Amino acid sequence: MTESGRLAERVLTPDEARVVASWAYDPPFDVYDLSGDDAVAMLLARDERGHGYYPVLQGDDVVVGFACFGAEARVSGQDEHTSTCDVGVGLAPERLSEGIATSLMPAVVRFAVDRFGAKVVRAAVAAFNDRSLRLCTSAGFQRVREFVGPGGRPFVELELVPGRPAN
Repeated sequence: MTESGRLAERVLTPDEARVVASWAYDPPFDVYDLSGDDAVAMLLARDERGHGYYPVLQGDDVVVGFACFGAEARVSGQDEHTSTCDVGVGLAPERLSEGIATSLMPAVVRFAVDRFGAKVVRAAVAAFNDRSLRLCTSAGFQRVREFVGPGGRPFVELELVPGRPAN
């Protein structure tokens, strides 16, 4: 079994951002590609609260994924809500289906609560992405609504209220 990744308690470094920006997914998952001139700058952005992109590391320094928090995780078509922390998770294309995200999601939720004071943790997943929808629901997220996101694609909004039992 492959060693699971761990969420680092710091934002991405420029070198790590360049690695993440180089990842390319097969269609239709290419909607998650972060390539382009502005990708590295976007991956390095953070707000005054510390929201932004955090590396998921294997060993001491191998970037196998990232977690993002706040506006960086919010999808076009979602509004900001007080006490809600938007979250997103991405893995290197060659590291998918290794169980990394399954073990990572509880840490992402804890981080959103502990670091950002989230009362509600929210995720948005492209409606076609059954694997990520299953990941979120198995971690305790509940579907809230469907909405039209980037490129006119349907997305599913999911929320988790830490400490509240799942229905």
